[in-house]
Amino acid sequence: MAFDRIRAELDLLRDDEPGRRFESGFDRTHVRNQALRLTLVTVGVLFMATAMATFWLPGPNFVLVLAGLALVGGQSRFVARALDRVEVAARRWHRDVWEPYERKSAVLTVFGLVLAILVALIAWYAWQRGWIPFLD
Repeated sequence: MAFDRIRAELDLLRDDEPGRRFESGFDRTHVRNQALRLTLVTVGVLFMATAMATFWLPGPNFVLVLAGLALVGGQSRFVARALDRVEVAARRWHRDVWEPYERKSAVLTVFGLVLAILVALIAWYAWQRGWIPFLD
């Protein structure tokens, strides 16, 4: 039952006009209970963090990001308006700069390699310091 409401809200968020979708979501979903608001924002941030951590794996990462943004933006008009402005600017940048760029696969490959090396270095550092106890 709750998942149906979440899915319906995500569909409304996706179908709204860019530049107004997050503030419309705020108007539909704003909660007055402070504890519930904090819980919703925390869950939204966790969704986005999970999507960032699993970005290179196949799966519904975009859905997780959208759900996280919907939860956070639904509880703060300031965040909702900021997300609307960022979305419009990002869409403009994507259309004007990224789509015509011919070497995007090379840029993404280098970015992925740098990220993988960074994660490996952090894991090695944590292992050397004994911060990962189950690997001893």
